Amino acid sequence: MQQPNVGHRVWTRRQALRTLAGALTVPPIIAALTACGSRTSSVNAGQAGPQPATGGDSTIALKSRAAGPFFCYVETLTADRPSVYGYLAPVGCQPSGAFGRGERIVFRFMVLDVSTGKYVTPDEAERVQVRLPFVGELAADYKQRGEGRVADAPWTWDYCWDVPLDYPLGTLDYGIVITLKGGASGDWKPPALVDPTRGIDTRPQIREQSA
Repeated sequence: MQQPNVGHRVWTRRQALRTLAGALTVPPIIAALTACGSRTSSVNAGQAGPQPATGGDSTIALKSRAAGPFFCYVETLTADRPSVYGYLAPVGCQPSGAFGRGERIVFRFMVLDVSTGKYVTPDEAERVQVRLPFVGELAADYKQRGEGRVADAPWTWDYCWDVPLDYPLGTLDYGIVITLKGGASGDWKPPALVDPTRGIDTRPQIREQSA
């Protein structure tokens, strides 16, 4: 009877283990993808982190750049009421970055005067507006969240906009325009990650209305 080739069996087993280990190893290109679709690098403790890409604002330039006269915290939300076009979001009063033509967008925001460290209210503001491409500057209201139905709810600036049925699709590059009664004024735009070569744009998007 022919004896089994033990050496060949051991080599085959080792080869199989190496093959399995290679199959379970995540390729670097896949490991670099995060949930948002951007790429990052894995860094071990004690190693220098990845350096920022050259061009545009460097980290030092960004830190030294003035913040501007105003800072805003803005939410873009779905509405809990139908628009003038009859469209209603599946879930109302929820933060969203994608809106269909004909839907209502709620801009809810707070404005901070950097020079005083205080929030801007109608007592200080001559006007506060939302600037929309192809539309212009629209006067925001100052109201209590929940329309007074919730005790101690915060007061915020607010503007509801019904997206026209023929509004251009794509990025909604909005801004906030603040003018104080004393004459100080300034524009604020949300910080966004934009890279057309990679298809990245974190600004709100206008899409075609789904059937």
